[in-house]
Amino acid sequence: MAEAAEGQSTLPAHGEFCWAEIASTDLEKCKSFYSNVFGWEFSKSKATGDEMEYLEFSSAGEAYPDGALYQMTPEMFGGEIPPAHIALYVSADDVDAAAEKAKGLGGSLVFGPMDIPNVGRFAVVADPTGAAISMITLAEGGHAQ
Repeated sequence: MAEAAEGQSTLPAHGEFCWAEIASTDLEKCKSFYSNVFGWEFSKSKATGDEMEYLEFSSAGEAYPDGALYQMTPEMFGGEIPPAHIALYVSADDVDAAAEKAKGLGGSLVFGPMDIPNVGRFAVVADPTGAAISMITLAEGGHAQ
């Protein structure tokens, strides 16, 4: 995410990658793997409270996180956990309009749009070939955490 003068964050522009999310089937195993391979340090997100273990990291070692790791549960996916995966998030000025536009261009809606408290609104769409990507409209003062 871009940084403004005097350390204030700015919202990413429409179409910019702004967050990466690792959806794991074994949180501790993945945390150890990424820590050892890339040197990433993980810290519990303040955005999720006690609801779930959502561990943020900065791939560049910056103070501001650019991704997170979490363990999937059956409840998150309607009863059946999908394979582990990495979700890349792209900023959208209006996630609802962008999701509709994607559908109109031959894509499909996989999930959402849905609000994330203290963060923004997101959706997952698939392109016409089936590749999924997440999009998010961040709330002012929020960040993808």
